[in-house]
Amino acid sequence: MKIKELEKIYSYDKKSNSFIIPVQLEDYLDAYSDWDFSPFINRDLDDNLIEYLNECSEEIPLKYGLIINFYILNIKQNKIREDRSILGMRNYFLYQLRRLKNQQLSIIKDMITYFIIGIILLIFSYNINGLFSNSIVLTILAEGFSIGGWVMFWEMFESWFFRRNSVRKSIKQYDRFENAKITYSYKKEL
Repeated sequence: MKIKELEKIYSYDKKSNSFIIPVQLEDYLDAYSDWDFSPFINRDLDDNLIEYLNECSEEIPLKYGLIINFYILNIKQNKIREDRSILGMRNYFLYQLRRLKNQQLSIIKDMITYFIIGIILLIFSYNINGLFSNSIVLTILAEGFSIGGWVMFWEMFESWFFRRNSVRKSIKQYDRFENAKITYSYKKEL
């Protein structure tokens, strides 16, 4: 999307080169999951809020920053709750980043495993074919090893090009959220 089109959807802060994502809440608690009764600093964010933030962030190019502005209706400003809420959101984003980086590491370990198993199966296939080419049973076994080896290579490439890229995209999103400026505004509902 071009910047002019984005400015029709989101407010733009020229000073910080950031787009403002507006979120309207009735209470500080509305940003958090109803099923999580942890204190603010350890609480999961609401799934609908995360989905909304992700959709907004995907529309805004990565070269622009984000400001997440929560509009709280009919409540007076409570600086302590506001600070705890911001800390809780930052902790949530950092937790998601750690979880995704562990998932990325797990994908890399799986890729190495697939590669090693694929090489071993292809070596077995080659050796069985070379040594016992007269036996139909061993030829079928060698073909099975060959197919298994290529399947392992396919899994390795699938992990590299699809799973890893998906996780990298999510890491960029949560890193962006973690670095976003979070603000609160207060207004009365008409």
